[in-house]
Amino acid sequence: TPHQQLMSKLDRKNQARQKQQVKRQEKSQAASIFAGQNGAPRQVAIVPLADSIDVAAVIRALNESVDISEDVSIDRQVRIRVDRFKQNIMYIPAKYDLIHALDVCRVADFVIVVLPTDIEVTEEGETLLRSIESQGISNVLVVAQGLDKVNPQKKRPQIVSSLVSFMNHFFPTIEKVLSLDSRQECSNVVRSLCTATPKGIRWRDDRSWMTIQDVKWPDVQGSLIDDVVVTGVVRGKGLKADRIVHIPG
Repeated sequence: TPHQQLMSKLDRKNQARQKQQVKRQEKSQAASIFAGQNGAPRQVAIVPLADSIDVAAVIRALNESVDISEDVSIDRQVRIRVDRFKQNIMYIPAKYDLIHALDVCRVADFVIVVLPTDIEVTEEGETLLRSIESQGISNVLVVAQGLDKVNPQKKRPQIVSSLVSFMNHFFPTIEKVLSLDSRQECSNVVRSLCTATPKGIRWRDDRSWMTIQDVKWPDVQGSLIDDVVVTGVVRGKGLKADRIVHIPG
């Protein structure tokens, strides 16, 4: 009857509205851990796909695009506060090494893949990409280093198009490769890092995990070592005091 058809239509609309509300709540809950001055940092892996990539220069370019001056070392994490977006970011540099890159990507909310513009990605680089994809990966952004050095200038759009095509073999949703030589495009990268909700990785988020930000060793008396203090933000499931914690390395 017309009345039944009307009620059926209203029911469908109501169900769709409820699903949207649930999605919004889930998104809000996922992002709430990053909120506030003391919120958890958004963990960003910087993964180079060539030996020639200067990872420290990548982090500096991103920082400078939002007017942040910070000492950068590829041997440690770099934590910054982006006041423009009221978010904390922690850059975790990876080496051009399969095992190291896998370890870094395991704890990343975002992975920035850095492509060279003067050489093609080698088979080693392709293996690295396939491996981090197979391990499980959250949000991915792709940038190119050294695009301003490509001459003549008319070749630059062709190179960017070629890099997008290359990355689509591994991550079909990638639409852009952004240039680190452009302050505006670097700013767009930081905006994405600060505003997007990480998709997460199922196997990781089903358990407690943490990126160690600081370790304090006690004074050693003889051969006895007392408690070690490990600092970081527990992510995923809640940490239980009566469970054994594994600290790799």
